[in-house]
Amino acid sequence: MPDQLFISYSALDGRDFALKLADNLAAGPPAVRVWVDKRDIRPGEPWDEQIVEAIRTCTSMIFIMTLDSVRDGSVCKNEWARALKYKKLVIPILRHPEAELPFRLDPREYIDFSGAFDSALARLRTHLAWMSSSDGQLQALKYRLADAERELPRAKPERQARIQTDIEELKREIARQQTISTILKRPSGESSKALMSMWKASGNQPIR
Repeated sequence: MPDQLFISYSALDGRDFALKLADNLAAGPPAVRVWVDKRDIRPGEPWDEQIVEAIRTCTSMIFIMTLDSVRDGSVCKNEWARALKYKKLVIPILRHPEAELPFRLDPREYIDFSGAFDSALARLRTHLAWMSSSDGQLQALKYRLADAERELPRAKPERQARIQTDIEELKREIARQQTISTILKRPSGESSKALMSMWKASGNQPIR
């Protein structure tokens, strides 16, 4: 499936904004494939299963922060919590100035859409492009590490060993990604040679 963004919003106070955002992202440039339940739920099939599948297969999630969506009982909490479970990138967007970032999404920085829409949309597009870069991928790994370390002491004993294994793997991947990010900042000839040496040392083939 092509890369797509899942848009999580409250139908009570965020639907119109979510649809406007989806239209603008899809229109480009560059065009971004989005999934919004209002438009993409298939009739005659269980809606909850479709939402879970869309979260599981998305590249990342945009969480629109409104007064209702940040409530503890909001369905949006189930959506972004499921996204974290599936190790998806969650990008918070502030629609209402009074809406507070949920504790479990800290330390992610939100993109402020409480003011001018067009300038905020430009910042979102820049952020999406950056998240695809080496530095952006490194930041995504750091978010996942923070999530795992927060979850570890709160998890049931039978899950703690698995989470600890994930933490150690994330630390190794972060170290590897930091090396890649540093190498890519070198002149192109030097970076190509350094990356080739690193891939050979790890037994992996370079990504083309």
